[in-house]
Amino acid sequence: MDTKLAKIIIDLKVLFFGESLKNKGDSRSCLFDPRKLLSHPEILEYIGKRLTEVVKNECSGNTIIGLATSGIAWGAICSLYSGLPFLYIRKKLERQLSSKFIEGIIPDKAKLILVDDLVFAGESKTEAIEIIKDHKLTVTDIVVIIDRQLQRKKDGPRLEDKHQVKLHSLITMEQLIGYMKKRKAINKIQLKRLIADYRRFDRWHMPLFAR
Repeated sequence: MDTKLAKIIIDLKVLFFGESLKNKGDSRSCLFDPRKLLSHPEILEYIGKRLTEVVKNECSGNTIIGLATSGIAWGAICSLYSGLPFLYIRKKLERQLSSKFIEGIIPDKAKLILVDDLVFAGESKTEAIEIIKDHKLTVTDIVVIIDRQLQRKKDGPRLEDKHQVKLHSLITMEQLIGYMKKRKAINKIQLKRLIADYRRFDRWHMPLFAR
């Protein structure tokens, strides 16, 4: 586990507990604000280099594509450190700005590595991949900072199987909760509610704390 990254996430309160009404009825006791990670240059550098290690050593693609909005920043940093070309993809068209979903100069024989800050249930990643496929392009890998391990079996196959991609994360929810337990940064009530959240659905990547 990347203990330094876990400490950053907990110290900045990227992960916090409270009632979330925006998660489509799933994991309502726990919230994330990963945009906080963009506010500190030294953290940008650390996470950017960690993402780049994954991109260079574990991915088979040759072009980075950042998913709006935060994924644009993280993808650009990976491009800077890796030397790979960079594109970005919109979640929806903004016709007053552009008529294109994918911005940038697409290289010949591009194989795309989709970069974002977090994967929740995988819906936004699926939407992005479908748009990319409509442009006759291929995604080989998805790279995120945090995997919340919330992909639900009722929603169909895992991202990895549905789109024939590899999913990479710098840290998982299982690792974060393990770190929080050691630091006594989570109380019994918070943990109980979190476990209940995860057990509401069958998950493809059920973390150990909820089994």
